This record gives sequence, structure tokens and C-alpha cells, in this order.
Amino acid sequence: MKKTKGIGIITVAMAAVLSIGLFSAAFIGINNFAFAAAAGKPESIPPVAATVGIPAVETTAPEDYQEPALTVLVVGNEGAAAGANALSPDEAAQIGALYIWDMFGESIDGKAVQMHYSAWNSHTRPYWHGNVVDSEETQALFSFTICALSGERIDIFKQVSRAAGDDAAAALSELLNDRNRRDELVNLRAILNAQATEDYAQAAEDYAAKHFMGAGIASVEFRNAAAAGFDLDENGKLFAAAQQLIYAVTDNTGREAEVAISLETKELLHILTQHNDVIPGYNYDAPGVG
Repeated sequence: MKKTKGIGIITVAMAAVLSIGLFSAAFIGINNFAFAAAAGKPESIPPVAATVGIPAVETTAPEDYQEPALTVLVVGNEGAAAGANALSPDEAAQIGALYIWDMFGESIDGKAVQMHYSAWNSHTRPYWHGNVVDSEETQALFSFTICALSGERIDIFKQVSRAAGDDAAAALSELLNDRNRRDELVNLRAILNAQATEDYAQAAEDYAAKHFMGAGIASVEFRNAAAAGFDLDENGKLFAAAQQLIYAVTDNTGREAEVAISLETKELLHILTQHNDVIPGYNYDAPGVG
């Protein structure tokens, strides 16, 4: 098992807008395609925001934190090789490990971290992405994204799996392809939305404050409800499993985070802030599109 070197004090500072830019969606997204299909339009489209200046923040690992031994595996890069000023994969993996500890309270000691670097034209800076897997079972556990230059925290996910059988998959496919039944999905979403109470909003604010590492929170807004999967109940009726409420939380520097909270446990599921780095007005012409 490979033990990486210590990270010591992490300096989180907003880098100047870079000319290299980037586009990456390697670990970004949440499974609410069914709700989008029901409404006939995309959901949770993040706003494009100009990069803002972020004051430098320093943090040390908590006293009870033990730096984990990790197996760091570098996988294919997107757009360009890691630049000379970028953090090393080992350094980035350890920053990600502390990020996971801070947000979820879980150690990834003994795990493997698949690291890849991206630098694309549609974003203002390059990233290191990490996918944490169980070394023996290769089962995805967490994923994270940090700025490849400063180590600033960008995105984080806790993988949620709700295995559904073939019957549930067939029922969902049938529902999505039946235009006459769209009201069923719309009604399901309405039920989820009704449960977005103030205590969930407070939980979203608390998680975002921890992610932004001390920056004040300016606003918290409920965005929508989603599900990580669907299953069948004892009566054979389709229902949303691993349900989550999604909030937009903005800090006092203008950065916005999409925060997903588990409806069942009020635990954090993901935080997304990479959309803050999208270059305003950039038109990404994907291959085969347009």
C-alpha cells in the first residue's frame, strides 16, 4: 500500500482566471432524469457565473484526523497533461481525503483513489478529480474535485446505491415512455417538494458553510427534489428511492453551491460548485451536436 506525503496546511485561494480553461463533467450529475422527462425540460440547470475573488483561507486537519494510506492511480487526462504548477496526484488525493473527512466524517484509509486531471476551454481553471474505490471490490465510495493549482474544494459526492430489480427497471421504462402517465411523476415530485422544510434548509446551509471553509452564507433556496433510483413497493407500485432535496446555497463572495440532502437521514449526498467556474457566454459544441 502506498503512503503519500502529508498535506500539512492547505491554502485555499482563488487562482486568477486562467487562459487555459477547462470543461469537465467526470463526476458531476445526479439521477433525476425521470423528473426532467416528466416536465419535458431539463432540471437544475446551474447558472453561469463569473469567477469571483476568494480570500485566502488556511485550515489544518483536526486533531482526531489521521492521514490515510492510499493507493493513488492516475487515469487518463482530459484536454491536457497536468501542468508544472499543478498539485501532484498524491497531494491532490490527500486533500480529497481530508475533504471527505470534513464533509462526511469518514476515513478512506486503505482505499484506492483514481485520479485524473482535466483542462478544458469552457472553465477558468484545471481540476484534479478523484474517485475513491474499495481496493478489493473496486466499488465506488466517494468522488471529489479540487482546483489542480490551489487545492480549493470544488465538488464532492457520496455514492448512493439503491439496487432495483429487473421488474422495477421495466416499470420505470414503461412509465417514462408513456406520455399519458407523466402526471404520475409530476405528482411524485410534488410529494417530495412538500417535504422541503426549514430544518433541511438549515442542514444544507451548514454543509455549504463547511465546504466554503468559513465564508459567510448569503442565501439558501430550495431548488427541487430528485431520486437516486426507483423501486417497487410491496404492492408493485413504483416509488422514488434514495430521495433527496436539492438547495442552492450562495456564500458572501457570490459562489453558489448545489447541495443535496437525503430526505430519509438529512445527511449530505453531494455538493457541486464547479458551475461557478464556467466561462460566461461559452458555447460548448459537443461532437455530434448541432
